[in-house]
Amino acid sequence: MKKILLLLLLSSIFLEAKERIVIIKISGMSCPLCTMAIKKSLKNTDGVKKARISLPKKEATILFETTQTNTTHLLNAIKKVGYSGEIVHSNIKNNNCL
Repeated sequence: MKKILLLLLLSSIFLEAKERIVIIKISGMSCPLCTMAIKKSLKNTDGVKKARISLPKKEATILFETTQTNTTHLLNAIKKVGYSGEIVHSNIKNNNCL
């Protein structure tokens, strides 16, 4: 019985959508070098598949694997290069909008 429950639990985990998109508002960006630094930091974060940084909107749209990272790690990657971020939209299922 325990094995069956474990299998059901594991299968439900793997059936969940593993990819998510989050949009983060970024403070402090003022030039294209800012966007490059943020993108590089995000891309070096395990689980980040794509990152699009918009200087005019001052936001990042990030596609990531929920099994490898989370929004706290993404915010820390932004903070690591000297900027602050605030989550605008989270837990958006991947529907190829990135």
